[in-house]
Amino acid sequence: MKTRSYNINIFQSSNQVRHAGSLRRGTAPAEQTNPEHLPFAAVRNPGDLLLDDLGDGAWGHDADRRWWGFNGLFGGYLVSLAAVACEATVADPARPLRGITMQFLRPAPEGRIRIEVTIEQAGRSVSFLSGRMSAGGKLCAHFLATAATDQDGQEFTNRTMPDVPAFAETPAEGMPRIFALPVFELFEEREIHRDGSSVLVWVRPRFETLIDLPLLLMVCDVVPPVAIGRVSDPHLAGTITLTAHLRAPLPVPHSAGEPVLVELHTASSSGGHVDETAFAWSPDGRLLAESHQIRFLRRAREGFIGH
Repeated sequence: MKTRSYNINIFQSSNQVRHAGSLRRGTAPAEQTNPEHLPFAAVRNPGDLLLDDLGDGAWGHDADRRWWGFNGLFGGYLVSLAAVACEATVADPARPLRGITMQFLRPAPEGRIRIEVTIEQAGRSVSFLSGRMSAGGKLCAHFLATAATDQDGQEFTNRTMPDVPAFAETPAEGMPRIFALPVFELFEEREIHRDGSSVLVWVRPRFETLIDLPLLLMVCDVVPPVAIGRVSDPHLAGTITLTAHLRAPLPVPHSAGEPVLVELHTASSSGGHVDETAFAWSPDGRLLAESHQIRFLRRAREGFIGH
């Protein structure tokens, strides 16, 4: 079996894949990080996404309760696992993941997860993939993804990062937590703004990582939804479908311990379903990723924590 290390190359060792940050064409290899220099070095690294290569595009992963969200494993974590499995299946650093869409069929329990990836077509510049994620023999999610090489096209940006205080200048307290979930302990969130239609939050991981593919998929989903602050009584907001697009070379060099600015927007809630769009920005103002979600929105039962 092969072990693929995503920060530099492919090398022979065991039958596990560790995501250490994708290496895109034109970027420097991800630097090694020193836990002693990170702000939350005491937290055992949960960002080390280990996948067992089961062959023929199948991958195994052992998930623990640190990643528990509402009634199941955190959705951003599941999308990250699928994305890592897709890049491992393509196995071409010059053809990184560009986008992924996941539909969540049922909550995923902790324990053994199986991810099956199929390359539907691999053209000269784009690979089209599909996949399934299951636990205990039950299908939990399925997904579509694309991986593609860089193209010689003119680059431009129509959207700019909001003008906000730096992470260090944003108070650490004041981030309202609607309910207590284990996954929230893995991220420090410093809220800058929240109203009925938008949210601005700095998010910094409490574990060792560069700003890479899995981290961006997680931070786009970990901030409490805009809708929770809009409704007048306690509600639950669970993701049904999440689509994410990566908009910059990853990992971001020299970004260990750096925060990401997450900008959320919601247009409307109708029929018990609400939209949410997220933009993820580097501290120096580069657009790194964007995501789009449809969530169910329903009133919480009596006794629900918070609001």
